[in-house]
Amino acid sequence: MPDDRPIYQASDDVMAVWPDASGNTVNGLGEAESGRPRPVFWRYDGSTEHEPVMLYFFDRDKDNERIKNARRYRKRMDAIPVEDVAPEKIEKSATEWTKDVKAAALELGADVVGICAYRPEWTFEDRPQPKGAWAVMMGFGHVYENMNTAPHEDAYVEVMNQYERAGGTAKRLTNWIRERGHVAEPKTGPMTEDVLMIPAAIAAGLGELGKHGSIINRTYGSSFRLSMVTTDMPLVADKPDVFGADMFCESCQVCANACPPDAIYREKQMVRGERKWYVDFDKCLPYFVDNKTCGLCLAVCPWSRPGIADNLVQKMAKRMAAKADAKG
Repeated sequence: MPDDRPIYQASDDVMAVWPDASGNTVNGLGEAESGRPRPVFWRYDGSTEHEPVMLYFFDRDKDNERIKNARRYRKRMDAIPVEDVAPEKIEKSATEWTKDVKAAALELGADVVGICAYRPEWTFEDRPQPKGAWAVMMGFGHVYENMNTAPHEDAYVEVMNQYERAGGTAKRLTNWIRERGHVAEPKTGPMTEDVLMIPAAIAAGLGELGKHGSIINRTYGSSFRLSMVTTDMPLVADKPDVFGADMFCESCQVCANACPPDAIYREKQMVRGERKWYVDFDKCLPYFVDNKTCGLCLAVCPWSRPGIADNLVQKMAKRMAAKADAKG
């Protein structure tokens, strides 16, 4: 955080509903052993100590009709029925199904799509494993002009709009797969409740983890949302897409300098046995709640600016090649 910029301090109202438990501890910050994630937020079932904070967050905008309508996306999404699995299973090779399911995802509304084998460690420890060995990961780009207003409510509404698009597409793709006789389950956000999407999206080739704790895509930067469909349909996994975003974040400080509560670690941290970029939950979330929204780190990310990502990809390709040559 620049010396001339004051660091945000949580309001008394937020701290009045803040639990004694640290969200960083729940998230596994500092844990050297690997393990399944534990729930910390975005649940209504009493399973998180931070639920009062979430309820306070939602209550703050209860009289804002624009935000209320945007939040109704979940009801609109829930209204899309999930069909029964057809009794007759259509048989094709994994290569054929991979081509078909990707085409269907794009036709149904996704901007980018990738496939990975689902890993049990992506499921929250208090939830059962999803059905199906495969995860179809989809990305949905923000309208940059809206997202670039963060932390204004225009950005918040934009996020809700893309969650609606992402969730609706996940349910429609689920039905597309089920109609062909294969098991499929939709996973929507942000209240997915049972699975982590970012590590699955990275495994599926949708991008790299950024310093701001969100995924960076080579086309959309940080300005997009995710949804997932798990399935038993035979598929072929994509490879992770390593194009230099992680290396770029090692020296870039744009999001860290822009973060009002100084929540973005400038060095990677150990989290459940993995050293990775991490955002301080106990600093980030109070600002998000106090301010009724945020997304500033995603908006200021150099990769998110239209017309910039392609140049950065080329720049980082040269840097990675030079690094590889130096190693011999």
